[in-house]
Amino acid sequence: MRQIVKIILIFLSLVASLNAKDMPIDITLFGAVPNDEIDDTEAIKKALAINGSITMPTGIYNVKELVRIGKTIIHGNNSTFISQLDTTDSGRSSKNIMTLSGNRIEIKNLLLDGAYTNGNAQEGDNVSSLLHIYDSKNILLEGVDTINHVSNWWSSDRFNFSLLNRNHSMDMYHVVYIGFSNHVTIKNMRQRGNIKTEGLMIYESDNIDIENFKSSQSPNIWTSLHIVASDNIKMNHIYVDDGVPNQGGSSVNFIANYHFNLKNIETRNKQGFDISNEIRVKGVRGRVTRDTSFGTFEDCHFEGQRAFYAYPTIEKNRGLLFKNTKFIPTKEGKATWGIRVERGGDIRFDSCTFGNKRFKTYGMIMGDCEKIVVQNCEFINPSTGIYIYGKKFGKIYIENNIFNGYKYSPLNFYWKKEGVLEELKFKDNRVKGELINSKTYNITGKFIIKNIL
Repeated sequence: MRQIVKIILIFLSLVASLNAKDMPIDITLFGAVPNDEIDDTEAIKKALAINGSITMPTGIYNVKELVRIGKTIIHGNNSTFISQLDTTDSGRSSKNIMTLSGNRIEIKNLLLDGAYTNGNAQEGDNVSSLLHIYDSKNILLEGVDTINHVSNWWSSDRFNFSLLNRNHSMDMYHVVYIGFSNHVTIKNMRQRGNIKTEGLMIYESDNIDIENFKSSQSPNIWTSLHIVASDNIKMNHIYVDDGVPNQGGSSVNFIANYHFNLKNIETRNKQGFDISNEIRVKGVRGRVTRDTSFGTFEDCHFEGQRAFYAYPTIEKNRGLLFKNTKFIPTKEGKATWGIRVERGGDIRFDSCTFGNKRFKTYGMIMGDCEKIVVQNCEFINPSTGIYIYGKKFGKIYIENNIFNGYKYSPLNFYWKKEGVLEELKFKDNRVKGELINSKTYNITGKFIIKNIL
């Protein structure tokens, strides 16, 4: 009798699907049972085959290596898809849960659990993301969370980005990987903790919108969020406090991106926010060889040993605007700062704060730039407020700022050979505290300022 009822339910579901293109199919009709620790992958595949849209009662489902090409809509109802741990090749990896590609991918209210709770990744060949999306359009991840993921990094002699560019479907070591896609929206996503290798990565994709992303409680994660070689990006309400203070790795890698508007980004540990182009691998082709350019940071809070940095670079960060943003170093010494930018075009700071009352260090270090504008900003407890270090600068305008410290230099210029600044304006600034050499600015090395306004 039960079998007859089940067949009838499946039939009714099929009929309904003819009249409702996106009506989700209940995966339990095809044999998936929540919380029974039995693999549900085949049942989910069969349900998706009807119209590409599924739902399920709330529970835990075992899913491994589900591969689908085409429309995929998953209504998770706050359920969990849990991975199968991979221990082959003497390694430890959270097995891939889903690999998807298509013109419409929507996943809502689903927790992806890598099933890995103790230790770290061991050397081996098993590299895997819990969710891998490539060559796709119209992606929506809403309320998709991750936990307990570990993967092995590709070693330098076996992987570089040129390989990935030639094979878009390659497995990656990030908890969620999205590559070579268009129109990517991520809302209300949490990396809940125990992510042992790398956080979310979006690579060489366009039209990205991330709203309410939080990553915390993963002390061993290397980088929590990666956006690389992508265009037209909006990010709002991003909070990252993984790791411990001054730990290696960055909270956010935001590298080789064009045209972006970032608001309310907050990083609390590690080495802050990185827009450097550090991917210098022989044979690399594509956007990854360019620098981060044309973008705005507004109402942000960057905190770390190097709170914000952009070096080394291949070309130039063409146009960067920072508004109402805090740069807070968490360690004292020469290798720490609020922000450091090497090789810039037009770089502007408006109503920003640099420094930390507990640690005396550089507020800002700027390398060769075409134009630097600093206005309405505050420099707290600096060794040097603004350190101009490099060979060639165009114009530097510093106006209406507050400098406050002890035995410090508000502005310092240095280049050991022949550094040149075409034009300097230092106007209407309030300088407080005890200055080095009793000077507003100092020149060391062979640095020349051609015109002072």
